[in-house]
Amino acid sequence: MRIVALLALCTVLCSSQGHKQEECLNQHITPPMIKDMMETSELIQKSLPRDNAPFHRILGKLKKCSKKLNVADFKRILEIYDEHVFQKLWKNNSHQLPKMFTDSFVRLKDMMEICETKGKQTPSLCARENLKTIEDTIKMLQPKGLLKAQSEFRHVLVWISIAMDKSRTHEIH
Repeated sequence: MRIVALLALCTVLCSSQGHKQEECLNQHITPPMIKDMMETSELIQKSLPRDNAPFHRILGKLKKCSKKLNVADFKRILEIYDEHVFQKLWKNNSHQLPKMFTDSFVRLKDMMEICETKGKQTPSLCARENLKTIEDTIKMLQPKGLLKAQSEFRHVLVWISIAMDKSRTHEIH
């Protein structure tokens, strides 16, 4: 009986930590900021060369567990994008991202770092299985592949908006 009570208490604590992270995201990241980033990301994508392999997705393995991703997962995804996609693209003047987008990206990354401390700081099981593979894939991308990764960043923003608050998701789309 004590074991059942202990398991129930652990479940309540874990879900309340996730709730604290969701509250933190809602306090620090506004839906208009995510919406603006999504729109800017879409405009950037339209200005990029056409995707010759639209069904070969870099983030495809994460899509199946996108609703289970936590703040630690998003933080790691943003770090991967920062280090292996955006830093490389921003250095290349021909693919300069708008300043508003880069400022919002840095702010989003900072907020994920702050909110991660409010709860579970370990990646979800699905992310642990897939993020290393995705990072290795992104590391090896040539310039055209980086552009493809940039175009897929919008999916990350959608996943973050869903994690923030499912009841507010309709405001973002």
